[in-house]
Amino acid sequence: MSKKILVSLLACGAFLLLIIGLGLSNQLHSDQASHVISSQRRPLILIPGSDSMSNDFDVLIKQLNAQQTHPIVKLTVTKDQQLKFQEIRTKDTPLNDTIIVVHFENSRDNNETIVEQTNGLAAAITYLHKRLGLKTANALGYSNGGLILSRYLAGLSDKTPLSIRSIMLVGTPFIGTNTNQPDTTLFKPLKTHRQAFKSLHAVVNVAGDTGQSSDGIVPVSSVQAGQQLFMQQAQRYTQMTVNEAGLSHTNFLQQRYLARLVRQNLLNQ
Repeated sequence: MSKKILVSLLACGAFLLLIIGLGLSNQLHSDQASHVISSQRRPLILIPGSDSMSNDFDVLIKQLNAQQTHPIVKLTVTKDQQLKFQEIRTKDTPLNDTIIVVHFENSRDNNETIVEQTNGLAAAITYLHKRLGLKTANALGYSNGGLILSRYLAGLSDKTPLSIRSIMLVGTPFIGTNTNQPDTTLFKPLKTHRQAFKSLHAVVNVAGDTGQSSDGIVPVSSVQAGQQLFMQQAQRYTQMTVNEAGLSHTNFLQQRYLARLVRQNLLNQ
């Protein structure tokens, strides 16, 4: 092999190595950028509805963990308004990656309990602020949990609310569950204080419909009354209705579609 050919081959090889190196560098940069974009920016607080159990959100959390494992903090508000704290995370775990589950031992389905639970939620979040340094979060309220969350953000608890960026409300009966006799007892104070929702970046209000204009318990019209509270107050208000075979108010939290909505609207925002 002549010296000229050998030099040409070495030059081609060096050129190919340079191209491959640049490609790997660009791919690494792309992967890093993608990680930054998809990384969780703030903790997610989950607030249950009436007659709740401490494991109500387990299926949803499992679905969310399918893409990224989230540390868990569980905070129980006891019947006498005391707090029980359970942490499944290490000191080095970023708080922003954490899912915070609130549970109320007293979760009877009545207006008086919802008022009580609003103060319980306020106490729980104040505790998290002091213990973990919680300064901001996104939140999901399921069923009457959406009313509790809305009341807390409206300033209707006994404590100043934390800065919450975005929320999702799932099957929340803003005007009760009886379409013939709407219950506005809790709705009217929310409407009076709706300007408090101007601090919210985004509100996603989700109703379920089995084909009978309800999810089996909560009428779609009751959920959609939320637009009177959040539309033109929050920076962005989205209202949607999920029509799905086998959907019910009870299994709403287990729907994979809901997990996708949570991931898109709360985890990465």
